[in-house]
Amino acid sequence: MANQTRKDVVLLCNPRAGGRWRALAGVLDSPEAKGVRRIVTDHIDDVGAALAGVGQRADLVCIYGGDGTIYHVINELLQLPAIEGAQLPKLFLLGGGTMNVTATKLGMSGTPSDNFRAVISAYHAGTLTYEAIPLLRVRTGDKVRYGFTFGMGPLVRILDRYERGQKGKLAALGIGVQAIAAALSPIRTAFAPMLEEQPAAVFADGMPVSHSAFSAVFANTTGAIQRLVEPFSAALPHGQFHFLAYAISARELAAMVPLLMNGKVPLDFGMLRRPFATMKALARAVTGRAELPRDPRYVNHPAKQLRIETSEPLFTLDGEVLPVEGPLEVDLGPTLQLALHP
Repeated sequence: MANQTRKDVVLLCNPRAGGRWRALAGVLDSPEAKGVRRIVTDHIDDVGAALAGVGQRADLVCIYGGDGTIYHVINELLQLPAIEGAQLPKLFLLGGGTMNVTATKLGMSGTPSDNFRAVISAYHAGTLTYEAIPLLRVRTGDKVRYGFTFGMGPLVRILDRYERGQKGKLAALGIGVQAIAAALSPIRTAFAPMLEEQPAAVFADGMPVSHSAFSAVFANTTGAIQRLVEPFSAALPHGQFHFLAYAISARELAAMVPLLMNGKVPLDFGMLRRPFATMKALARAVTGRAELPRDPRYVNHPAKQLRIETSEPLFTLDGEVLPVEGPLEVDLGPTLQLALHP
């Protein structure tokens, strides 16, 4: 829409996102920020009160912060009395946090100030484009939450360990090294209990997944669960989300990560115990009549609804570690209009 005024734009900043005050200063000092309504929160819990006065008056809400900030903003927006899913303002995720998975997926690979200047210039020129991306809606107990990526399993336990300790790149690297060492070590370490498979009964579109313990369970609407990690192997039909579950040990998963992170489906190496069947499968694959058998413990396909019954106490939405308060139900929520880098 051309000839829009800067009063249509709200810039919401979380200065604590990654502690990057200098990056935030580059956004606030830019010519494009002049006249834009600014909301600077002292703490992420203040987002709701800060947004209460915005309502439907904002056409574009620009969010400075990482995936955690985005999670809180979206969930606070959806709780505002005057807001319904179809009436949400368009969102611009300019980055600036420790994790910027969704912003990067939308092309925001530059600095926050570069992203802000490019997108706001395109907005006022009437050339800004948007991508419609639905949210996941996750119910557990009496709580309903929204996000782009849902996850459960050992990786969430490791994330919780990080969130409870000292933050920073060195701390994250240290926990990552401990986790990999524990997964690959033939000797059981103190870290090993965190890597045990998650017991769960998982139902996808009403059909049970034929396993009872998993090293990973994910649902996602953007295609990326981490930067450079896009493990989903099938195109996403309208009205569905990506679903992935793997019923293997942490040791096997650690060895498979380079393959899985790019959407490669693991082969059924159990067929090697059946040489004659293996030769027939190879012959059919070479002639193009069939694909090689896939690992039956690996599930990777779109779904419309998940139900998860588990004793696991934690799950994650966009990097936020949250408590399980009963069976989990995952389906699609409202659709957001997210600005693309021009």
